[in-house]
Amino acid sequence: IQAGPFDNLKEVALKILRNDVCTVPIIHSSSDDGSFPQLLHLASLSGILKCIFRYFRHVSGSLSVLQLPICSIPLGTWVPKIGESNGRPLAMLRPSASLSAALNLLIHAQVSSIPIVDDNDSLVDIYCRSDITALAKDRVYTHINLNEMTIHQALQLGQDSFYPYELRSQRCQMCLRSDSLFKVMERFANPGVRQVIIVEAGSKRVEGIVTLSDIFRFLLG
Repeated sequence: IQAGPFDNLKEVALKILRNDVCTVPIIHSSSDDGSFPQLLHLASLSGILKCIFRYFRHVSGSLSVLQLPICSIPLGTWVPKIGESNGRPLAMLRPSASLSAALNLLIHAQVSSIPIVDDNDSLVDIYCRSDITALAKDRVYTHINLNEMTIHQALQLGQDSFYPYELRSQRCQMCLRSDSLFKVMERFANPGVRQVIIVEAGSKRVEGIVTLSDIFRFLLG
């Protein structure tokens, strides 16, 4: 799976979505037979969105779709009866749930992140596929029991002084159901943001989740 330097952004984004990959290499060859290919760039949805946002930042008012509240458009995954759902249940877990439960949910629900909520369904943290790599640090996975370790304990593995602050600060990006599509896209234009949690004002009760893939599937129809 690859793209060329003259492919448009829509084609590259569709390749990422259709093949369920994180990046697509941009390859250029100066010869007609395609020999001696040169890697120019690794394209990602976040990079494409940053490019789009840079060009439309000052004209967003002229694009009515960007001003629509996210609860009024078919975008993301929602708690039933709150917003339009994409057909999948919204996966959530308590901090006391086992790490095994989180890993199984990531696989079987085919999601990249799970909101971690308290007994009132208010957002506490989020467990992502990228957090699984914390288990490799100091070979933690060799001396833990997945059924006994809680999500809270697992998250602490990756939130010590060696975990970059800029990544910690991006863990729980939130928005309200009344926020515009443009405002949500603006959150994704920040480095490291892969999902935005939709919460109720004040209580932080989780109402839904929007991912980068959701944004592009909606924009590309």
